[in-house]
Amino acid sequence: MNRLFKWSTSTLLCLMYCFLIPLPSYASGDSYSSYAELQQHEILHQDYDIRYEQRFSYLSIMAIHGGGIEPGTSEVAKELADRFSASYYLFEGIKSTNNGVLHITSENFDEPIARGMAQQSMSVLTIHGYSGSQPIVYIGGKNQIYKELVKQALRKHGFTVRDAPSDIAGTSEQNIVNDNLLKAGVQLELTAELRKSFFANHDWSRNNRMNVTPLFHTFITSLQEASSSYQTFLYFQVH
Repeated sequence: MNRLFKWSTSTLLCLMYCFLIPLPSYASGDSYSSYAELQQHEILHQDYDIRYEQRFSYLSIMAIHGGGIEPGTSEVAKELADRFSASYYLFEGIKSTNNGVLHITSENFDEPIARGMAQQSMSVLTIHGYSGSQPIVYIGGKNQIYKELVKQALRKHGFTVRDAPSDIAGTSEQNIVNDNLLKAGVQLELTAELRKSFFANHDWSRNNRMNVTPLFHTFITSLQEASSSYQTFLYFQVH
């Protein structure tokens, strides 16, 4: 009887621990659960950089895992923003190695400049890197109109686009991509193969990322067409 009682009690405590005590909210594998925590261990301009510009646009383009964290995402975000004068934000790993330690999942990415820019924008487009040996764009986020424009433009230019699986769907309200005035943005996940094809000799190392390929420009043109169309749509909705 006592043994059964002890076993039942320990089992109950185990269940309470597993289901009632909240687990850490950051993604498995992330070293930091917030920007404040990252700041305690990493040095600005030595381990990472933040580049941004607030422009007069309805949209903001962001790469919160830029530089060496998810190579190629900074280049896409910055070039796209420059093409149609959108606001942009880049959080870039600049370590010689192990930039992945700087990854903070989108729900927890709370660097103040980034969150402030997102919250002042009508909508947000975020550029991320994903694994994969095939050149694919996975599209997520809650902004259905903007998503459809992006899908159409990319497919028109020959890119393979698929709806993002649940683990990268970008539908959380806490995700920075949806933390805007419309509470809806677009999250693009570009496979490693696609991002490598944006650079000469398939080399996405830091010293070669300025040597982009014609495919890179085609990709940017696709996103520019979609983003410009959506920004025009927003203009007529507001005025």
